[in-house]
Amino acid sequence: MRIKVFVSIFSLIILISTNTFAQNHSSIDDKKHTIVQPIKAVKELKLKNIKAEFTVDPHEPAPPLTQMWVNGVLSSKCGKNWEEFPRSGTSATSCGHGGPLLRVAVLEIGYGSSHPSVRYQDNPLGSAYETEPLCDHGSGTIGKCSRGQTVAAFKRYYNLDGRSVPGYFTYENTSINAPRNTMFTSINILP
Repeated sequence: MRIKVFVSIFSLIILISTNTFAQNHSSIDDKKHTIVQPIKAVKELKLKNIKAEFTVDPHEPAPPLTQMWVNGVLSSKCGKNWEEFPRSGTSATSCGHGGPLLRVAVLEIGYGSSHPSVRYQDNPLGSAYETEPLCDHGSGTIGKCSRGQTVAAFKRYYNLDGRSVPGYFTYENTSINAPRNTMFTSINILP
């Protein structure tokens, strides 16, 4: 009985001291190392007049990709405002882009892979710094999701900060379910 009590108390002391050490250790690291904050969109790209053709049934499998396009480009030289593209078909920007800040937002209708092929000036880019789920608001309209709504689309934000302009941005993704179709979109970002 004494051994069980001793082991229990000893275990509790180890647990508490480990937690205390971890808390103190992380505060020491904070002073020695620069902490890089996650990248956030400078200004939210609002969903204006976005209509898409899709059907969402919460009892069916996730819908495949049906549409995708570059929804906006943001840069320092364009007044740090999003140049918006509410529908597909835009092949080039019209605002004079450039400067240290350069971001691109892609809108996908349906469910694509979480690892699309993304390139700028023929160089691969990393993952999206933010992925925003969008929901069916009825009549082919998508918008921010509320509790209980069905996700129908995704907006993915990419960081191209410090890259030169002009440049060609390409994006390709494949549906995660049948018919596993692959879609492609691109835009020429002009100075």
